[in-house]
Amino acid sequence: MFDQLIGREHASGLLGAEVARTAASHGGLVLVAGEPGIGKTALVTDVAREAGGHGFLVLGGSCWDAENAPGYWPWTQVLRALRRLVDGEEWAELERASAHALGALLADPRPDDAADRDDFALFDAVTTALVTASQRRPLMVVVDDLHWADAASLRLLRFAAQHTWFERVLLVGTYRDAEVEPGSEGDAGHPLREAMLPLLARATTVALEGLDEAGVGDLIARTVGRRAEPALVAEAHRRTGGNPFFVEQTARLWQGGGAVDTVPPGVRDVVRRRVALLSPEVAELLRQAAVLGREFHRQVLAAALGTPPARAERLLGQAVAARLVVPRADGGFAFGHDLVRETLYAALDEPGARRRHAAVVRALDRRPALADRVPPAD
Repeated sequence: MFDQLIGREHASGLLGAEVARTAASHGGLVLVAGEPGIGKTALVTDVAREAGGHGFLVLGGSCWDAENAPGYWPWTQVLRALRRLVDGEEWAELERASAHALGALLADPRPDDAADRDDFALFDAVTTALVTASQRRPLMVVVDDLHWADAASLRLLRFAAQHTWFERVLLVGTYRDAEVEPGSEGDAGHPLREAMLPLLARATTVALEGLDEAGVGDLIARTVGRRAEPALVAEAHRRTGGNPFFVEQTARLWQGGGAVDTVPPGVRDVVRRRVALLSPEVAELLRQAAVLGREFHRQVLAAALGTPPARAERLLGQAVAARLVVPRADGGFAFGHDLVRETLYAALDEPGARRRHAAVVRALDRRPALADRVPPAD
């Protein structure tokens, strides 16, 4: 049933089972997590399309990455969709069931200060509308990009999840786990982390990883219309880590005659945004690591930075939590994607690159034994 996306059969099956249970009995809360470009929205959109074809009323809202986004913005979109998709008689019924409180989110112009509202009454009104609508047919409510949500919208999602548990209402959210979930010790992290934690404790979480090499080959073929040579597929998998967005961008670049070692502009922008979310100390550590290569050892990195190994390890913990770096079985580390390292290295100006290379040489001169922990050049 839910098998339209390359390499997502297991995740589609999990979501499909949630849809089937909601249709037959009761819903719940599902959170789809992963790094930017991994295919969270594509997966949920595919499942929502299938659910709509099987009688579900599908409602959706997206959070907005802007300081001037109004409070409860994704829920305003959900209610607008509900009002648009049901007939006038049913909408009037929903308004009566919610004591006509839905207008607080649909008012135009809307109140400027959401904090002045009675949150419980608003939460109850929205939840009651969803439950009432689900008496006629099952509902699937999708809230995309929860990492950009306001705290009040997350509280409303938590309230709805708790009070629709025995109803035919399936709540689905997507979020970038590296921006929300706890990182290393002492990392203050995302400002909405505290609001997200109760959701994470209650939800079924579907975590998306990169495609395997076969999936990368299939995605390249779908993107450019023909199969790629095995060596090219292997190179794409190595450089992208199987991230579908990175694979598609790379395939289009190659199809247009771009060099194999060129970082696509769209990928470069995504990587720069992810690095910008980190502290300056972690960003500098990653730039120094990019000079060392795709794989590196923390002791070499610490020596080049002139920082204690314990501090370098703490900073690396934050990079690992951000999914930019992965630990290796041999005790070393590696960039999650070659494209991450290439983007970081390409951003260095010539004096900066020379200075960082010189720092590595000086570190190895002072501690020759570390040379054994420097991987061969790519």
